[in-house]
Amino acid sequence: LIKRSPADDAVYAFMDKKRAQGKPYYVYMTAGANKFLRIYYGRVKEYLSTVAETEET
Repeated sequence: LIKRSPADDAVYAFMDKKRAQGKPYYVYMTAGANKFLRIYYGRVKEYLSTVAETEET
């Protein structure tokens, strides 16, 4: 998974940093999944708020 990571992806960079720090596999994969979900939730919430604003007008 990390071997084929895009250079500009924040989640992969975060996971690679944790792996370089010597964290166990389960720890850095869980931390990466949590970071991905936080980013995903923020983007979905932002999108839904813009959709709601356009429906009101």
